Amino acid sequence: MGDEKSSGGCIAAGRGFFHINSHGDAEPCPFSPYSDINIKDTSLREAIHSRLFTSLIEGDYLQEDHARGCVLYEKRDQVEALLPHS
Repeated sequence: MGDEKSSGGCIAAGRGFFHINSHGDAEPCPFSPYSDINIKDTSLREAIHSRLFTSLIEGDYLQEDHARGCVLYEKRDQVEALLPHS
């Protein structure tokens, strides 16, 4: 388990770290497989400032209390609503 309490919330989703999956999608973390940007099409600097990561940070999703291991997994419906619809 992470130490979200002492670090001011989840450190994923552009608050310092993000995950790149095998297809090049920039995801908040390996346990939250949502993406709106691919590093094949952009720089790492642009990826860390993606619309999804910015929305997660500005929306305080990463600082909310949660009962289990991952706040983004617990709020997956809200996170999925932030994604562009294809």
